[in-house]
Amino acid sequence: MQKKLTREINPENDGTEVKACETMFSNFEYEIAILGNEPVALQFASLACSRFTRVVLIEEAEFVSDDSVAGLTRLVGKARFESDHQLVCETEQGAISLSAQYIVIATGSHPVPPRWMIEHPQVAFAEHEDSLKPYESLAFADKDSVKLVSGKDRMVEEVIPSSIIGLGEELDQIRIFLACGQSFLVDAVLAVHVERRGATSSLNLAAVGLFADDRGCLWCNEDYETWASGIFAIGSVVGYPSAKCTAEKQIKHVMNSILESRTEPICLADI
Repeated sequence: MQKKLTREINPENDGTEVKACETMFSNFEYEIAILGNEPVALQFASLACSRFTRVVLIEEAEFVSDDSVAGLTRLVGKARFESDHQLVCETEQGAISLSAQYIVIATGSHPVPPRWMIEHPQVAFAEHEDSLKPYESLAFADKDSVKLVSGKDRMVEEVIPSSIIGLGEELDQIRIFLACGQSFLVDAVLAVHVERRGATSSLNLAAVGLFADDRGCLWCNEDYETWASGIFAIGSVVGYPSAKCTAEKQIKHVMNSILESRTEPICLADI
């Protein structure tokens, strides 16, 4: 059973205090495990490390942040559930098993390609614009319209109220075919305002009795705890009630829930 958070005197009898949480969860390697690479994951990890002594963050290799957090254990690899408190992290060196009393899922979401999208170095999602080569002309493709932009000065040349039905490669440019019958050439195409899907498919959620919704997202209660006790979700992986809270407020709700035996709430200024 979870012990209450209390201050204790250091066993060395030197009069110094140890963190209250050092006496908690002796049956688990970590007090809190955070899964994911979204900025909110590192933000939550930083707050957790200020209140707990055993915190681990599991990040996927291609998205590892360069920011450091004092006292934080970091593992690089894909995480999956084995049971309510058991996780496996698949690293390049092999699988690592670990346990945690509380688990916070912050794996984020990824954009879903529209039907017209093709594999091409000059066709990307808006969030990946940095991957494009320099261009003279650019098209921002929304669901129901296309905005043509001058690449040099980012001036809007034209907004066409028609959806894209296809793309084609032509010499060094991309031809856009519209539902209205028009077609034209641009140097690059960016998809904007696309559907997103929660990055949960590799987590083995069934092992803890969880199931993502039809968008791969997790539904939570008002404290952002999932239907599995002690497992929370924050960031864009949250389905309901993500629209009601900022990331900072999600962090506040989760930390207050974990520290419910404390009398003082967490202020947004503390984050």
